[in-house]
Amino acid sequence: MTVRLICDFDGTISERDMITTIMERFAPEESKPIIEAVKQGRRTVKDGVEAMFQLIPSDQYDEVARFAQDHTRVRHGFPQFIHTCAQLGWKLSVVSGGFDFFVLPIIHKFSTGAVDIYCNHLDTSGRRLHVQWSHPCDPACEGGCGLCKPSVIRELVQPGDSVIVIGDGVTDFKAAQMADFVFARAQLLALVEERGIPHLPFTTFDDIVAAIDDREASLHAYIQ
Repeated sequence: MTVRLICDFDGTISERDMITTIMERFAPEESKPIIEAVKQGRRTVKDGVEAMFQLIPSDQYDEVARFAQDHTRVRHGFPQFIHTCAQLGWKLSVVSGGFDFFVLPIIHKFSTGAVDIYCNHLDTSGRRLHVQWSHPCDPACEGGCGLCKPSVIRELVQPGDSVIVIGDGVTDFKAAQMADFVFARAQLLALVEERGIPHLPFTTFDDIVAAIDDREASLHAYIQ
């Protein structure tokens, strides 16, 4: 039996949602209604993110990548969180709807192999940036995820495993519904509270490490 942690990147490991940050810089007016439609559930994540990156010419890719890397700020306590998981033998997977050009450099800065990473790629062969989803929805999902976190969980988890999901937004909610326990902030916190999913709020990864270290924390009633 294994404890598996499924951790979001944008707005969770990073302090800001990097896709939104990129759009605010490179397509501020055109992307705004798309972002709002995704937040309100009027467009799927897959459709919305594809539409947003189609706004950016492919010849701006290098500038986009540099901007994202320069503006990614990691939430406090993340390095200690990786260390704590490794010490306990817990399996940490970063499962991100974001992109390799900003997710991989950040995770590799703090880990040389203890973390599995799932994220996406941008194809620059056409006139406009085109999203390549690394893990599309499987037949058990109703679709629209982009990178499908539930399909990754189904791929990773074995019978008897305990699943902890860490996230901040609506894109993490399907995964949270499959978890034994959730660490949540922002929009995800309201959603798991509404559904009565076992959870604790967090502001930084220090809060998560504290709960892991505290045998009296509610987390430990839900994991093996």
